[in-house]
Amino acid sequence: MLPDALSETQENILLTLWKLKGIGNNRVEEIQIRSELSNQSANDDLTSALNTLQAQGFLAAESNGDHSSFSLTPLGVAILRKTEEDKLQELK
Repeated sequence: MLPDALSETQENILLTLWKLKGIGNNRVEEIQIRSELSNQSANDDLTSALNTLQAQGFLAAESNGDHSSFSLTPLGVAILRKTEEDKLQELK
C-alpha cells in the first residue's frame, strides 16, 4: 500500500508511536496509544488501523494475555518519514 493511501488514523498511530519512542524493540502499550489518540478516533477504527498497519509490515506487535504492545518497524519509520516529507512539500 502506498503512503498516500494511509488513513488519517493510521498516520496518527505511526506519529504517536514515533513520539512515544516505540521503535524496534521499544514497544508501546496499546492502552497508551489509545489514550494519546482518544479524541481522534473511534475505538473500532483504531483497532482496524492497528491491524492494517501490522498486516502491511509497518508495525510489530506483541501480545501478553489481553495486553498488546506495538512498535514501528524500519518500514514503518520509512513510511512515516515519507508521509511527513510529503506534508512539508504541500506547504511550499
